[in-house]
Amino acid sequence: MKKNKYIINIVTVAILIFASIALYLLYPSIKTSVIKQTDTSGYIADYASTHLDRYNYLIDLEMKKENNESYNIDQYINKVKASENSYDAAQSFKDRIKEGNDLFVRQTDFEYYAINTKTNKTFTNSKENLSTIDSNNQVKEKYQWYIQFVFDSNGNLSINHTQMNNSHLFEYANRTLSYFSYEDQITKIDISNPSDLTITYAVPNTLADNSGLTAHIENSSSNQYFQYSVIYIMLIAGILFAITIVTPYKYLEQITFLSVLAKIKFEILAVCWTTITFFMLRLSAYLIYFTTTTEFFNFLNQLGVQHLEKFFNPFVNIVFWFTLFSLIVLFAYMIRYLFHKGLKRYCKENTCVGWLFINSKKILDKVVDFDFNDSTNRTVLKIVIFNFVIITIISIFFVFGLFFALLYSIVIFIILKNKFNQVNNDYQVLLDASKQLSDGNFDVQIQQDVGMFNPLKDEFSHIKEGFEKAVKEEVKSQKTKTELISNVSHDLKTPLTSIITYVDLLKNAELSEEDRKKYLQVLDRNSLRLKHLIEDLFEVSKASSGDIKLNYAEVDIVALIKQVQYECSDKLEEKHLDLRINFSNEKTICQLDGEKTYRILENLFMNISKYALSHTRVYIDVQENIDTVEITFKNISETEMKFNQSDIVERFVQGDESRNTSGSGLGLAIVKSFTEIQNGQFKIELDGDLFKSILIFKK
Repeated sequence: MKKNKYIINIVTVAILIFASIALYLLYPSIKTSVIKQTDTSGYIADYASTHLDRYNYLIDLEMKKENNESYNIDQYINKVKASENSYDAAQSFKDRIKEGNDLFVRQTDFEYYAINTKTNKTFTNSKENLSTIDSNNQVKEKYQWYIQFVFDSNGNLSINHTQMNNSHLFEYANRTLSYFSYEDQITKIDISNPSDLTITYAVPNTLADNSGLTAHIENSSSNQYFQYSVIYIMLIAGILFAITIVTPYKYLEQITFLSVLAKIKFEILAVCWTTITFFMLRLSAYLIYFTTTTEFFNFLNQLGVQHLEKFFNPFVNIVFWFTLFSLIVLFAYMIRYLFHKGLKRYCKENTCVGWLFINSKKILDKVVDFDFNDSTNRTVLKIVIFNFVIITIISIFFVFGLFFALLYSIVIFIILKNKFNQVNNDYQVLLDASKQLSDGNFDVQIQQDVGMFNPLKDEFSHIKEGFEKAVKEEVKSQKTKTELISNVSHDLKTPLTSIITYVDLLKNAELSEEDRKKYLQVLDRNSLRLKHLIEDLFEVSKASSGDIKLNYAEVDIVALIKQVQYECSDKLEEKHLDLRINFSNEKTICQLDGEKTYRILENLFMNISKYALSHTRVYIDVQENIDTVEITFKNISETEMKFNQSDIVERFVQGDESRNTSGSGLGLAIVKSFTEIQNGQFKIELDGDLFKSILIFKK
């Protein structure tokens, strides 16, 4: 079945293409019929009236040049003077003669034979003696039109003989160019007419294809192309119509484009078919005219693709006729379809009126049940009412305009209402999924198509991932807070317990003086440790909350590092650390808070003195870039670094997990906080036992 349908479609297309090519091949016959039936003498006389008057002067000029070789057109027309102060008219006359000279040199429309009646000298472009054309039938048979101008010794012009009487030409020639038409007024030009000169012009029976006269005749007769082409169009269309009518319906219904178009409602299909067919029939005459003349070539030449003419012309014409003949076949098919389906059934199922009649109850129910409280319904109703008003205003100029406006409004209401309902349903799906997500159900997924909300559906998975990430961060934060409380309790309890213990020991009256001094030293050391711990804790809290005042000033980073190095030199020497400082410039200035920056550097030096491996080198690099200054501290760790580099900067986190060192675990946290409040960056990098602390400040 599918194979038969495929074959029938191919055969249909082939027949339409064959018919289109056949009509295209008939173009020369149509052109010949137009030319034969066209009275060209009137068109030639009309064309001659705008050219021959100038050619008379130009031929006179050429004959005078024989006596004076240096004599040229500029000298000839410069003698022209304007009477009555008509300078513009004289200049326009000169321009027109020059333009005529260009046409005269290239023209192939007119053969001429000029003879000076005084000297008997001749000037011609013809092989025939055209001066005898009126009396010599043998010469006359070779030409379709001729005329003879005679200038006497005083320059007076007369028309000696012509084969037709054209009043426009006679008037124009007798007036001559000495009375020049300029800006709709006849202006007298002071110039001598030719004298003692007889000029005969004749138009050959066969004209050149691209000549100006040929284009003028074809353009003037273009309206006749429809008259002579409609016979061929109707003949081929009739054959196609007959073939379609006699073809069994079971084959016709398998033609794809016919079966698809037949489903369109009759009123819509009829309007479209009539409009397109009428337009194409009117356009057909112009298409044939443009194809058989040089118009298509000129059009393509303007586009710079004139070499495509051989392919463009047949392609455009065949596609045009293929479309028009397809409409003819469609018309025949619709007649067959109407009889096959039956008039009553066709009217019910394939017309807008029938559809309205069948669905009137449903439409009425929807109107009666219309909910004015629904915002969607109100919005749609406003759009429809506004649309109805506009269409009614436009349609009042037509007989059935009001009916079609009402019909159009009902259709558009149903379409928009269904569209809004679909949008609401899709929105509800997203809303339900959002509610589940807000309730903590992160496994919710949207499987169905949600129309215009599909981009939001794609982003829904990202929202879910964001929620999951936020929950993980919150859990991590709660865990950090718990660890913070535990660490604070441990770090505060240790020195405090020691202080309480040694205070109890000092209460013993029998305690020796030596032990008393030892206990006091322990108390002093633990109280200072507790003080520093509490101060560090306050500083970190204030920096984290932003409740800290900064005093910005120009700070020399290199000088500040050297100062901190000197202050911490004792701690560094205790572990025999060899410090190597490298800097790109002797002086590096940044806008920073000097006190906070000093504390940052001090904490990093103290961190190195506590955790660096003894008898190793410590490197400090200061690199000045275009917009930033980067400070890098590098040292070898004394113990194996099993911690995470992102966790080490958290509060109360120590590299020594046994917490045997004297540190509070707040050193790097203070460095991070003080750096970031100054719009800087602090990061840690671990590479085996190599511990790197990196500070980046804006210049």
